[in-house]
Amino acid sequence: MDAKSIELLKQVKASIKAYEAEERRKDWHEITCRFCHSKFQAHKDWKPQPIMCKGCRVERKAGYKTSPGGEVHYTENQVFHGGGPGTGRRK
Repeated sequence: MDAKSIELLKQVKASIKAYEAEERRKDWHEITCRFCHSKFQAHKDWKPQPIMCKGCRVERKAGYKTSPGGEVHYTENQVFHGGGPGTGRRK
């Protein structure tokens, strides 16, 4: 192969890489967090689509600590009002 055809092959390879990168970028779109209104990226194939960013998701998780014996101790409790299932009480 001569130098001209090698240069042409390099250009074709670079254009293919740029096209593939653009196609991968199209799969991601920007979503606004419902809680803190920050922007974050989500993939179009994720089902269900996320509604909150990673920071808000971590903040809202129930905190817990594990003891040396392997037992789990929750650091936060949330009380819900209402009856149990099948008791007939409605909101």
